Amino acid sequence: MKQSYRHIILLIFFCISSNALFGTKLTAEKGINQILSEQKTRGTSFVKLFEKYTGSDFTSQTEWIRFLKKLVRQDQVFSEPDYPELCFLIGDRLNDEQRYRDAYYFFYITLCEEKNVNTSDKPYLADFHEDLGHVYYFFRRYDLSEKHLKISLHHPGVSEISKIKIYNTLSLIYRDKQDMKTSEMYLQKAYNQAVKINDEVWMGILSGNLGYIAFTKKENQKARELVEFDFQVSKKNKQPNSELNALALLIELDLQENKIAQATEKMKNLDSLMIRETSPQLLGLLYRTKTSYYEETGEDKKALANFKKYISYKEIMDEERQFLNIKNAEFQIEFEKKQGENIVYKERKKTDNLIIFGLFVICLILGLTSFIIIKQIQHKRFQDKEILTLKAREMEDELSATEREMCALLSTILDKNKVIFELSEQLETAKKNQYTQSDSERETMLNNLQSFLLLTENDWIEFKRLFEKLNPGFFEFFHNRFPEITAAEIRLATLIKLNLSNTEMARTLAISPDSVRKTNLRLRKKLDIESSDDLTRFIKAI
Repeated sequence: MKQSYRHIILLIFFCISSNALFGTKLTAEKGINQILSEQKTRGTSFVKLFEKYTGSDFTSQTEWIRFLKKLVRQDQVFSEPDYPELCFLIGDRLNDEQRYRDAYYFFYITLCEEKNVNTSDKPYLADFHEDLGHVYYFFRRYDLSEKHLKISLHHPGVSEISKIKIYNTLSLIYRDKQDMKTSEMYLQKAYNQAVKINDEVWMGILSGNLGYIAFTKKENQKARELVEFDFQVSKKNKQPNSELNALALLIELDLQENKIAQATEKMKNLDSLMIRETSPQLLGLLYRTKTSYYEETGEDKKALANFKKYISYKEIMDEERQFLNIKNAEFQIEFEKKQGENIVYKERKKTDNLIIFGLFVICLILGLTSFIIIKQIQHKRFQDKEILTLKAREMEDELSATEREMCALLSTILDKNKVIFELSEQLETAKKNQYTQSDSERETMLNNLQSFLLLTENDWIEFKRLFEKLNPGFFEFFHNRFPEITAAEIRLATLIKLNLSNTEMARTLAISPDSVRKTNLRLRKKLDIESSDDLTRFIKAI
């Protein structure tokens, strides 16, 4: 019996020890309750409390993300002054895990909640703009990426190592934009920064990239030195991807310089490094390099076989890239619909409080205000009616005055033209009958005729002003749609609009009726109208 009790006690002790040692996995709800309880009892900021939580503390990654999103919606958390920084820290954690879409959700909250986010010198904002710039690069939103990376670059809190990453990403942005000159400039800045702080790993990566650029520019000696350095550093620091890329480029350099023996030795090394490799990108690199090698050694069948393999892996990579671009586009579209979810939540809470307060106030003053509002509406309607009546009268008076002025102007023009025709007839009669007037009398008659030239510039300006009042947009219609119509044809169109007969138009324009008909014909041709009646209807409809 004692033995049994001893076993039971040991079992209980083991269970308690197991819970204490290994802990219980959290759900999102348990995690929220736990962190809120800790903050309440210890008074520690949520920024500090969050540092001890990781995705491994939760039952699944889904619960971890749910915990993060529920956390930033809590009123207790939302009201804290360091709320934007907490959202950044969450996004930064997810960004390090390359969960860029999840990270962007929290970065966006920081972007909206932090005051003067682009100009503030808060230390954490240097890392925030750097992370956001990298996320935007992942989404291929290059302009936004460049904007935030440059803000981070000029922030007083930016670290020396961050400058390398920023310059490198800026180089990638311009590489993708096919601006290789600017890309190389930023890549060189990144390399110089790595040399400045003696970061060997980054020096190796960047020298390899610079070596590739030198290779494309046919600067083989420079390329070889840079890539060889990248190869040695990658090998030393056990960076297989960089090592493979550097080795493949060294083989290409050997082949260009016809160093077949050296290329063969490197090919053996490359094959040994690729034995367990499954990455489509690196396998594509391997087969592309083998294609170049076998082409150079004259083994065409092997070259063709490896080229086919290279193409198949390239297609896989292209499909993966297209799929990623589609997923990113879908995410951004969906995010735009839900953007500011946290801000919307905050606004909804504010709105709810305002509605409650507003309803309370409305209940108190509804009786008084309703009567005043009705009276004001009635008074406003009465005033509006009077104003409309006055405006209508003013418009009628103005139109009547304009019509009178137009009639007076046309009457004056007709009177002038009547005199013109009389004088013209007298001159014609004098010529035909060899009328023996003195030279002084004839000169006087010519002067009188010239003084009545119709529609001088001032006459036309005044006529046009009055006509435009009666027919707004008439001239603009012809200038915009039929710019080839002449000034004489425009004048004829205005007189047709005024319903003048051919004789009246001839007198008004101081030309013969035959000239009126010819001008009318030219105008119809330009407007593609067959008959004079159709022309009249067309002009009156304007």
